[in-house]
Amino acid sequence: MLWSDRSFLRGAWACLTLIAAEAAHAAGAAPVTAPAPIAPSATASLDAAWPPALAQQARQAGVSLDAVSMLVLPVQGGNERLAIQGDTSRSVASVMKVFTTGAALQLLGPAFTWKTEVGLGGAITPAGILRGPLYLRGSGDPALVLERWHLFMARWRAAGLHDIHGDIVLDRQRFQVPQHDPAAFDGRALKPYNAGPDALLLNHRALILRFRPDDVRPGQVRVSLEPQLDGMDVVNRTRLVEGMPCGDWREALTLSLTPDGSARAPERQNWRIEVKGPYPRACEEKDWPLLWTGDSANDYAERLMTGAWRQMGGHLNGVVRDGSWPTGLAPWMSWSSPPLTSVIYDINKFSNNVMARQLFLTLGADAASNASATLDRARQVVSQQVLGQTRDTSGKSACEGEGLVLDNGSGLSRQERASARCVAHWLRALWNSPVMPEFVSSLPVAGTDGTARRLNGAAGRVHLKTGSLDGVSAVAGIADGLSGQRYVVVGVVNGPSAERARPLLDALLSWTVQDTHTP
Repeated sequence: MLWSDRSFLRGAWACLTLIAAEAAHAAGAAPVTAPAPIAPSATASLDAAWPPALAQQARQAGVSLDAVSMLVLPVQGGNERLAIQGDTSRSVASVMKVFTTGAALQLLGPAFTWKTEVGLGGAITPAGILRGPLYLRGSGDPALVLERWHLFMARWRAAGLHDIHGDIVLDRQRFQVPQHDPAAFDGRALKPYNAGPDALLLNHRALILRFRPDDVRPGQVRVSLEPQLDGMDVVNRTRLVEGMPCGDWREALTLSLTPDGSARAPERQNWRIEVKGPYPRACEEKDWPLLWTGDSANDYAERLMTGAWRQMGGHLNGVVRDGSWPTGLAPWMSWSSPPLTSVIYDINKFSNNVMARQLFLTLGADAASNASATLDRARQVVSQQVLGQTRDTSGKSACEGEGLVLDNGSGLSRQERASARCVAHWLRALWNSPVMPEFVSSLPVAGTDGTARRLNGAAGRVHLKTGSLDGVSAVAGIADGLSGQRYVVVGVVNGPSAERARPLLDALLSWTVQDTHTP
């Protein structure tokens, strides 16, 4: 589990950088099947191609050689220093994010921002009453989290709006996507990384249950919910336990999210979260992140908006519903996201799947015709950009055909695949592009931060993206060799032995950096 406290706003934003990035490996996603074993006649040549130090590490870790792809090549061009099954198409998990983020930097530009607009369906009276609907139009902002949303609403109040005598109408038509099933990937619908894309995605539809020993009532546990949602109650049946190690504290608790049978408005039922079981005092304060699955696509938005507006002293005499922005209506107010560089930093450093999916779909919008974004168009746009940047002098690209297979742009997919050679050539293209500084600075640093902080074989000398699913372990990035040469390095392991592959991939990074001699 990966936390980010790097953001110009803290609190829930820092939490969301974790909860949308929890590794699917830990969630028990279905294993990825490795490609068919290579023919016995090719085994000897494959073994001979391995550097002895890496072959020894693979044997010690019990990693099957035919499950591995590795590629190392100079960033400025030249011969490949290492090539092991470089053209085999494999699942690379979150390493797929380098295609989404790199293409976005090139196509949208580092300063690109998303805008969320507000329109008024009537005039605001001197008493602060809007007699008519209030319209909200989203463009896919991946970073519209709780603090930013509260600031946006506070601006409405500061501009004189107090009572809304009409509905709040949500226009989320910028994204045209199939209905999302949060349980489809791994059967864990309440995991925050399983949130689907939405043109008006508020707070990633996330909830955080916060546990801590009660300072007022000795021997009890205080459980709070963030954010406070309208029509949502927490039923706390936990008990504080002394002398129990913290460990995997959530395994000892039982949690349920269910409607409570009452209704606060037509077609809107109240819900409750019930949690029961022992909570160790040794845990002190802990958070349990969840994805709100609710009644409908806009149920979370309705509960969040209604509760937040009431907390600010506002009143809503209507409902929150989906609809369309009226033709010709000028925006009354707008909110701009952080720049793309900031969003990409969080996507790559902390492997934020939800933000990656939002960004991928943004690339599928047609700015010229103002047409809605679709997954098919996003796949086409990113594929074309990658192919155009990775062609050799003969016009052929390593990313053609099975070299690159896109799905949702995050790597949290059983369909997305790439060859090590495709990944490597794309990283080399990014290194030699004008957006190189922004891209490389978004990658975790081996042994230092983000998802690469435990890779110590080349600590401080490799910027890289990691990938991990059940049956998948992967790394890809830019390494600074001891000789002064820089390299693209890619390592991928699929199949059962991927669970044991981290030491091998760490050794690959070390081998790449130690280029003054190559045993």
